Amino acid sequence: MVDVGGLLLLHELQIRGTLAQAADALYLSHSAASHRLAVLEREVGVPVAERVGRRLQLTETGHVLASSVKRLKHELDSIDALIEQAQHTVAGRVRIGLFQTAALRMFPQLLDDLGTRYPEIRLESSQMLAASALAALATGDLDVAIMPSYLRESVGLAPGLHVEDLYTDSLYLMLPVDHELADRDDPIEIAELSSEKWIAGETINLLISAYCREAGFEPDVIHRSSDYTLMTTLVSNGYGISILPVNAKLAAFLPPVALKQLNLASAHYTVLAVLRESSLSRPAVAAVMDAMRHLHA
Repeated sequence: MVDVGGLLLLHELQIRGTLAQAADALYLSHSAASHRLAVLEREVGVPVAERVGRRLQLTETGHVLASSVKRLKHELDSIDALIEQAQHTVAGRVRIGLFQTAALRMFPQLLDDLGTRYPEIRLESSQMLAASALAALATGDLDVAIMPSYLRESVGLAPGLHVEDLYTDSLYLMLPVDHELADRDDPIEIAELSSEKWIAGETINLLISAYCREAGFEPDVIHRSSDYTLMTTLVSNGYGISILPVNAKLAAFLPPVALKQLNLASAHYTVLAVLRESSLSRPAVAAVMDAMRHLHA
């Protein structure tokens, strides 16, 4: 029988790209990982990886075997679910990845709710961009990824994932409080902003660029950041303008800015929860999903 540990290592190598990262993911030393890979090759009878320059790459056989491990990991998820169900209590560790505004908007309340209803669930979180969250979901490092719907096509979703709408968020034009448009009551046209300097996040930049191009100009993006607090601080200090999903509740956490409505039919997006279909039967994961639904019911 082929060593399951060797197959899991091969799968991690396919996903992560280096033996060092694959070893770290499985809590192995580099020498132990190299030994496990050598044992697997002896069992299979043909090379499963080869050196190409300074990198270790999978052979065709290695890719076939690594891809088959996806089914194995699905079965392991099912075993975890059976164990949790047999315990007749909702308990266990659930790891969730969120982008910044989703974390600010929902996470403290989610922790409060779970602490009251399911105190034996250990909810662990990481703030990360959508692409990183989906990659972590694929490797099993996350159980739930929270992402904005406008990135769905650009990052791509692999088969075997369950996607659920959580809530709809609105996008606002963010201006310095002394900006000439800050006192405007009517929604602002994007075309009026063609001469502005822009502050864009790593993901929100996609929306800003699309909106501006539709209005006939290319935005002059002068500062880029994935930290909304920094972006808001730069706007507040007069170094540019931005478009962010910041409502009145979130504004309390941020430096003072003027939030204005845009004259755009698409000035909103949906926040999605993405998880492996094989995780849906885990009581702890189901409880976290149920709690998130109730937050926005």
